[in-house]
Amino acid sequence: MAMRFREHQEAAQTASRRLLYLFALVLVLLVLAVNGVLALIYRLSFPWTQGFPPLFFETNTALTLLFVLGGCWFETLRLREGGAHVARLAGGVPIDPPQGRVGDLYEKRLRNVVDEVALAVGMKPPPVYVLQGEQAINAFAAGWDADDAVIVVTRGALERLTRDELQGVVAHEFSHLFHGDTRLNMRLIGLVWGLQMIYIFGRTLVEPDAMGRRKAGVLVGLALMAVGALGWLAGRLLKAAVSRQREFLADASAVKYTRSIEGIGGALRKIADQAWRGSHRMAHPQVESLSHLLFVSRVRWDLFATHPPLAERIRRIYGFEVVPLAARVLPAEDDDAPLTQPMAGWVAAAEDLPADGAGAVGLTRPAEAAAAAAPTDARRHDAAPDPAGDGLAQHEREALARIERWQGPGERRAAVLGLLVTPGQAREWQAWAEETAGLAVAPTVRAELEQLSHRLRLPVWEMMLRRCAKAPLAERRSLVEAARRIMKADGHVSPMDRLRWLAMRHVLSGAAQRLPPPTGDNDIAHLAKDVTTVTAFLARIIDAQACEQGQAGAWYQRVMQGLWGPEAVPTWSAPDLDAWVQAWHRLMRLSAMQRPVLLKAWVDAAWQCAAPGQAPDPAACDALRLCAVLLDTPSPKALADQYIDVH
Repeated sequence: MAMRFREHQEAAQTASRRLLYLFALVLVLLVLAVNGVLALIYRLSFPWTQGFPPLFFETNTALTLLFVLGGCWFETLRLREGGAHVARLAGGVPIDPPQGRVGDLYEKRLRNVVDEVALAVGMKPPPVYVLQGEQAINAFAAGWDADDAVIVVTRGALERLTRDELQGVVAHEFSHLFHGDTRLNMRLIGLVWGLQMIYIFGRTLVEPDAMGRRKAGVLVGLALMAVGALGWLAGRLLKAAVSRQREFLADASAVKYTRSIEGIGGALRKIADQAWRGSHRMAHPQVESLSHLLFVSRVRWDLFATHPPLAERIRRIYGFEVVPLAARVLPAEDDDAPLTQPMAGWVAAAEDLPADGAGAVGLTRPAEAAAAAAPTDARRHDAAPDPAGDGLAQHEREALARIERWQGPGERRAAVLGLLVTPGQAREWQAWAEETAGLAVAPTVRAELEQLSHRLRLPVWEMMLRRCAKAPLAERRSLVEAARRIMKADGHVSPMDRLRWLAMRHVLSGAAQRLPPPTGDNDIAHLAKDVTTVTAFLARIIDAQACEQGQAGAWYQRVMQGLWGPEAVPTWSAPDLDAWVQAWHRLMRLSAMQRPVLLKAWVDAAWQCAAPGQAPDPAACDALRLCAVLLDTPSPKALADQYIDVH
């Protein structure tokens, strides 16, 4: 936690320094522009004079610095109150008592969602404001730090987004808080305000007085407005320079926190619908100065855009082009009704999120209230299974309790190799006995493993692998070589053995997993060939009977249709081992947001091919769970429910 905190702090300090350097450069250019324009006006007004009055340029420079730096200082003083000041500046109204609307179900749901996401991120829930008059879907976070941070959401977002979509938007804003973006944005508000002061002063010289008469300095005022317009453009460029890339990071983090692409993806698709209908713009006059804070902000010129193009954000989330969703007003629902589900039972822990926001996210249990709302998920993810309702036989439960205490190298080796043995394979057990010869604990380990049902074998194997990943390199190498010999003991290495082998090497690598952020070329569409190769190999396990006949089974067809459409299903052909392994290695480039999409496509197709009301066969479930291990992605609920996770 301390290491990652320092990384975040250093990243925030670097961004702040870059912002100040850019501001200093803009200020120098602005001073030169003011001096140049005023010198031109002086020459046009007094063509017969020689040179310029004493201290002409010094006075112009001092006044320019006074207006810009004074404006920055004044606005920064107003911002000392933190996010609450910015929320009120945008017209926000708190939803908590006494200002909150009692009985408003939309606001009640928002409060619950903010509390859930705060728990997932590991932050205290901030005050929440609503922009009541805004029907456009939007939101922003503001504040210097966690103590004065606020979350602000438009009324349109409350009324037009589903609960999952609202979670995605709120999680996006929490990412800005967690990564220090809001502190940078608060500084940016003050700097941009100062850059606009030249324009504001010029406008006061041009405007007529109460009698309709204009002042003598109209020409100077027009000149200052022209130069001030340059300040406005510079402020726009400044906001675009420091804000744009942070949106991709926040989108990726939202997927991490909520474990879903449909939440933030659906919200962006509904904003795309509003943009198409022309109803996406916010009406408040302060929106322009706060544009870099918003969840989405659109301008006609990409050069001045504070956010990436909406279509690009959507494509990076889904991996391919998707159509907008109708942004209709949805009926209000009581968020405490029995059918309302909070966030998934496993939530992202902020201390395990790498500084770049793209790495594997740690997991932790939610609060007791969330566990009570979803008792099945909570029980499934408990560190110690519930004796009354986990579905385990007494002897299996006792064996698991003993296995969870195994920490020694002999126990780890015997357990990992023993769980590779196919039940009933005498040759593999003989090979296992040879690999564990000399280990006094080996007979005991085998006896305990034979007590485990299918629902526990793979989770226990993963648990032991994670423990082995912390062992010295020599021990890990020896374990990998022993596993290879056991798999070859019966003379036939099955596709499932090869998948286990790849997953085992992946976990035992011991390297901290930092999933790639979206780069524009590491999504499903760009890695289509590798996705097809890996899917074709998995079909040999899930569609085994059809593949033996050289045909594409129903599972392969459904996956390909779901990813590419019914007209573009590649012909199935069995890939060789080298091509499959290389394809998996290339798939490791797949971005953090795209991995759950691919895994969900595989799992959904497997359930669609299974008999109604039943799960796929155990081999298919094992293959899909191993794919989740390789992708460093949690299993979808339907798949996770087939196992009892252990720690």
